Amino acid sequence: MALTKNLLFQKYVIENQTISDIAKETGYPKNRVKSVLRRFGIRKTKMKLGNELYDDREWLYEQYVVLNKGYTVIADELGVSYTVVRDRILFFGWKIRGHKDIDKGSARRGKKHTESALKKIRLSRIKKSRELECLHCSRIFERQNSSILRSSKNFCTAVCFRQYLKTNRIETVDITDSAEYKEWRKKVYIRDGYRCKMPGCNSNSRDIAAHHIYPKKKFPNKKFDLQNGITLCRKCHEDTYGKEEQFIDALVRVIQKMND
Repeated sequence: MALTKNLLFQKYVIENQTISDIAKETGYPKNRVKSVLRRFGIRKTKMKLGNELYDDREWLYEQYVVLNKGYTVIADELGVSYTVVRDRILFFGWKIRGHKDIDKGSARRGKKHTESALKKIRLSRIKKSRELECLHCSRIFERQNSSILRSSKNFCTAVCFRQYLKTNRIETVDITDSAEYKEWRKKVYIRDGYRCKMPGCNSNSRDIAAHHIYPKKKFPNKKFDLQNGITLCRKCHEDTYGKEEQFIDALVRVIQKMND
């Protein structure tokens, strides 16, 4: 269904449909319907002219028709938006003509940025980075701030990441499907009320994990010990990856406090 002038006038003015209704019925985007309505000069209410120079029919006729200026050029000379001039041209019943490149003025779209604001915008677009230490090989490398993982699991290459998983987390795959592990995890959750017990964390998230306080790789005899398990939310659990020993003392104190 083409967006003709007669069709839009019938639906928008006579039937009093909204732009959203017309867009839904015709299958065009709302912005497309809105722009075509404006190009045809179709309005529900009559335009109210003021005392501005562009509201003067005779003056605008001389500029647009006699001198053959484009409406963008006229708008630039007056210091107004080109849509203001274009709406008057349509209101007066003159045809909007195409423009050659020489006939076009610069589009004025809202308030211009000050020089200080432009400087801030340019600075914000500079990609900032910082140096990090690879969690596996300890090599110093540079990475953009936007790509740094929240859990601080930073690796210089994909090879280091795979090696880290191979040497540090391989046992997780071996035991997580076992009935003994699932029973241990359930007991940890029930004891902790299905809430994160990391000191300083107030999360009520149900996305939780049963964390081994003493790493099960180094302390295999404690991997199903209830006192060696504690409930952590997913974020806190990820924060411990590769740094498990740094959290042992704090988490042991939490368990001791619960046992008292």
